[in-house]
Amino acid sequence: KKTELIPGQTLKIPPKGLLHKVVSGDTLWKVSVKYGVKANELTKLNQLSSTNIKPGQTLIIPDYYVQVQLLEGKKGWIKKSDLVQKKHQPVVMGWSFNEKTAGYTESMKQKNLDVVSPRWFTLTSNDKVVSSSINESYVQTAHKNGKKVWPLIGNNFDDVLTSDVLSNKAKRKKLVSSIESSLVKTNSDGINVDFENINIKNKQDFVLFIKELKAALKPHGMTISVDVTRENNDPFWSGSFDRKQIGQVADYVIMMGYEEHWGGSQVPGSVASLPWVKEGTQLLMKDVPAHKILLGVPFYTREWKTDLSTKKVVTKDLTMKEAEAVISSKKLAKKWDSQASQYYVEYTENGTKHQIWLEDKASMQRRVKLINDYHLGGAAAWYIGSETSDIWELYNF
Repeated sequence: KKTELIPGQTLKIPPKGLLHKVVSGDTLWKVSVKYGVKANELTKLNQLSSTNIKPGQTLIIPDYYVQVQLLEGKKGWIKKSDLVQKKHQPVVMGWSFNEKTAGYTESMKQKNLDVVSPRWFTLTSNDKVVSSSINESYVQTAHKNGKKVWPLIGNNFDDVLTSDVLSNKAKRKKLVSSIESSLVKTNSDGINVDFENINIKNKQDFVLFIKELKAALKPHGMTISVDVTRENNDPFWSGSFDRKQIGQVADYVIMMGYEEHWGGSQVPGSVASLPWVKEGTQLLMKDVPAHKILLGVPFYTREWKTDLSTKKVVTKDLTMKEAEAVISSKKLAKKWDSQASQYYVEYTENGTKHQIWLEDKASMQRRVKLINDYHLGGAAAWYIGSETSDIWELYNF
């Protein structure tokens, strides 16, 4: 074989690409739609003399198209030249419930914790619209430890007050302005919006508030994260979130992946079984891009106490540390609950049955795997200071 080339010589280079074998019912148009390419590009690449194709025929699909994951579980094709790729570093956020505790101080030093969120802002019924308890030294301490600060604004679960503020343009403007000035004053890095129990009539009002807040904070380069419940049938606690629109505006959407069995419920169970969390994540990914989702994880669990004579159930919230103390003091043996994908303990004392579904390194490990498998934006923990020391090494994304 000759290896010399002559100037002006034409070389035929085999095209690269996917191969599609034509089946009965295929048309050139159907194939082009399936792969998101133009029909005339298929004709040219495959040197077709007409648009007619036959079963058994092999077509080359241009390799300058790549398949991408879309919302609602759909997939599409896009030209490589139109695709902008960015490396995304997962974020680990922790809510601060009581930043004055020793446990909190130690958590602040954890290298795998990126963002802290203190509860600074709360809606109020007076003329100020929002009450603030900002702490500039908190931000300074966080920054010294390499952490960003996204203070939290809550609505006290008050649907009436929330409706009064969100439905009023002037009050929304005052709320946004107050938040903006406080964040700028303290040199904060963003905001975490935690509005829960919203009247479904205010669904679009809430979206409008997020849009207005985004517009105000964008010039400062601040991040907006919005908390949403795991999807359920309750119109106030779930149906009032337009997750798709929120996902389009916010930088991050945090799915509160806990409270599967809530405090006060008469049905004992896990705070957040893995199948329940996984399904909720899949549902949210239909509306929000995966890289924008932070999975809310519980650094707490719940002890269920059932009176064996009356069958009445009462609950007690436990931090991870407190749950381990119960296990140690009662000398309990952990059992693996394969359905919930976590350890479980129980004991009976003085006519009362005690049950605990544990949140520990084993359960957290499975949530970290879920975050990696679904390419999520990271995690958000409720709450820092309540975890055991072996937890943080897992969040090494």
